[in-house]
Amino acid sequence: MPDWQDRIRLARRLRLLGRLAERVHSAELQGRLPEPVQRHLLAERRQSQARGRAMWWTLAHVGQALADTEYPKVLLKGAAYMAQRLPNSQGRLPSDLDILVPRAMLADAQQRLGEHEWKTVELDAHDQRYYNEWSHEIPPMRHALFSLELDVHHGILPPVASTTVDADLLLARIIPSGQPGWSVFAPVDQWIHCAVHLMLDSELRDRIRDLVDLDELGRHFGRSPSFWTELVDRSNALGLLEPVALAVHYTTKWLQTPIPADVHREFRRQGPGPIRRRWLLPLLDAVLTPTLPDARDSWQQGLAATALLTRYHWGRMPIHLLLPHLWHKARARRKRGSESDERV
Repeated sequence: MPDWQDRIRLARRLRLLGRLAERVHSAELQGRLPEPVQRHLLAERRQSQARGRAMWWTLAHVGQALADTEYPKVLLKGAAYMAQRLPNSQGRLPSDLDILVPRAMLADAQQRLGEHEWKTVELDAHDQRYYNEWSHEIPPMRHALFSLELDVHHGILPPVASTTVDADLLLARIIPSGQPGWSVFAPVDQWIHCAVHLMLDSELRDRIRDLVDLDELGRHFGRSPSFWTELVDRSNALGLLEPVALAVHYTTKWLQTPIPADVHREFRRQGPGPIRRRWLLPLLDAVLTPTLPDARDSWQQGLAATALLTRYHWGRMPIHLLLPHLWHKARARRKRGSESDERV
């Protein structure tokens, strides 16, 4: 039971308990587990199913708001996996709905959503400028009737970042999602987007679930003989070799994703060079390695997290935009802290 307690707590922290519960249920193994474990897994399955229903309800309402538009509407990440009924769609705990529309149609989509009572969160002038000029999405939108936030994107990376992607290249290859009116990225582009979402994000702690997504997407889509070879060419064409090569490294090393050896060698050849890998991989090892909820991060993990956060900021915006942005965020945090102290 102490071992089970650690595993249940860790899986919940990593947001993988629902996935574990679904695997146990599909294998009909629940009756062989201790009764307290069965209760945790059953509760998590019910929670996941409830959140899934909330996602479908939200998607239906957003679909009504954008129903008569002719431009493409793309489901991203978890919503895309669920719409396609992919193996990694079971046991998820969606907290938001991510969609993408062409940037030229962003204002139209936002207006239509506003007419259906979707409202953007209130922001100060700096943050409004951040979203309007420097981000790849508009501010999160909320609706009084729905528990999930709506995130409307026009790209997968900020347009001012050192690494960015022309969204038209992704939109040119979208495919039907299985949900009327909605599309998803091509299979290879879904794998790339998941890798980019992980490896170029600001917070990598507790992100094993993204590696699990990459593993399960690879096992599913990789049944096509051309998938892995195309992944190399497509990553190169989009200028995303480093994050994809890092994702290939970790899914192979930690989850034994069946990536062909020649593809793995090609990513090692074209991805980060030996010197860059020598300092980057140990940092990622330290930060991605999960710890129990009540265990304090080691000083190595704290130092690695700081180094990777610096890397994130350095690549997110040019220096003349980054420094004022970080100064503004620091002032905003201090202001919130002062207001909280005053309320106490």
